[in-house]
Amino acid sequence: MSYETEEQQVEAMKEWWNENGKAVMLGVGLGVAVIAGWNFWQHRTEQAAIAASDLYSQSVDALRSGDTEQAQALALSLSESHGGSLYASYARMAAARAAIEAGDVAAAEEHLQWAADNADHEDVKVIAQIRLARVKAELGDPAAGLNALPSSAHEAFTGMVEEARGDLHLLAGDTAAARAAYEAAETAGGVSDPATLRIKLNDLAEATDAS
Repeated sequence: MSYETEEQQVEAMKEWWNENGKAVMLGVGLGVAVIAGWNFWQHRTEQAAIAASDLYSQSVDALRSGDTEQAQALALSLSESHGGSLYASYARMAAARAAIEAGDVAAAEEHLQWAADNADHEDVKVIAQIRLARVKAELGDPAAGLNALPSSAHEAFTGMVEEARGDLHLLAGDTAAARAAYEAAETAGGVSDPATLRIKLNDLAEATDAS
């Protein structure tokens, strides 16, 4: 739309402002609030990450110094206050390993169960599930260990899962299922010690031949 005079243009602008000014101001206010909220949330997130990192560093220091009790207490504190952080899962898994070395398998099971249930990262969750399964077997319940294993996992972890499944089947006395799992593990690859896996398969083959 064109205007013949500046007065007409000014009047048109005044009219537009009267009709839309409140909406414009509301939009500006909302934008400022969103920016302020985002900055506040980002600050809180950064502070939480720093706090989680600090607790994790303390737990690592405790483990290095051999203070298993303090390491486990810090892992619990970290998972309670920053349960959604990767640090919490790492701390719990480290505490589980320290507990096993100290002979407290039940405490290790508790730490690994938490990590298996709460880890946000799939690779961390799978590793926690594998370790939890082995701990349950160590506590005399290979069937519970089998149930703790993931039914499926990323191909990078398939070999590890299947080897653990084979070990648990073997403990439960199901040699056929153990052999099938070991073969699946060997095919998938990615196991920590392929030579040891091959020995397990050979031993099962020899046992089958002997029977």
